[in-house]
Amino acid sequence: MVDFTPGLFEIPPHVRAEMRGVSWHDHRACPAFEALRLLKLRHHTFAGAVSMGELVVHARVAEEVLAIFERLFAAGFPLASLRRVDVFAGDDERSMAANNSSGFNFRKVQGTELLSHHAYGLAIDINPVQNPWLHAGRVDPPEGRAYLDREHIRPGMIVRPGAVLEVFEAAGWVWGGDEVGAPDFHHFSKPTG
Repeated sequence: MVDFTPGLFEIPPHVRAEMRGVSWHDHRACPAFEALRLLKLRHHTFAGAVSMGELVVHARVAEEVLAIFERLFAAGFPLASLRRVDVFAGDDERSMAANNSSGFNFRKVQGTELLSHHAYGLAIDINPVQNPWLHAGRVDPPEGRAYLDREHIRPGMIVRPGAVLEVFEAAGWVWGGDEVGAPDFHHFSKPTG
C-alpha cells in the first residue's frame, strides 16, 4: 500500500548516491547535501488519481515548498510527473520532454555560463509541456507548442489569475511567465536577497 503522507527529509545516503555526478556535483558553488532536502509530495495526476512524487530543494525553502504543494493538492491542480531529475540523468531537456515537474539540478541556464536557480535548489518547474519556455524563436519543450495559446486554458496550465500563481507568489516566489521577451511559463524561482 502506498503511503500518501507528505514529508520533508535530509537527503538519505541512497539518494545522495543517485544524485552524485548527476544532479549534484563536487563543485564549490554546489550546495552541500546537508543544505538540501528531499520532499515527498502527493499530487493529482491528469488521470484523476493521487500519486506520490519527489522534489529536492534548498533546506531554507523546504517547509514553504511542502506547504505550496499541499495547497496545490487541495486545489486539485494536476501534475503529469514529479520525479527527481536524476531519473533523467540530470538532463533538463529529457525531464521537460517527459513533462516532469522538478527542482534542484546543479546546471547552467541553457545557452549561458550562468548557474540556474535550480543549481541552488531555489527553482521549481511545473508541467513544462503545458507551460513551455519561449526563447530565441524556440519552444521548450517542443511538445509545448500546442499550449502557446495561453487564453485556451486546459488542465495543468499556469495562468493568471490561478491557483498555482496564487500559492507561489504568496510565498514570495517569482514566475518566469512574467519574463518579457522570453516567458518561461513552467518556472518559479525564489529570490536570494
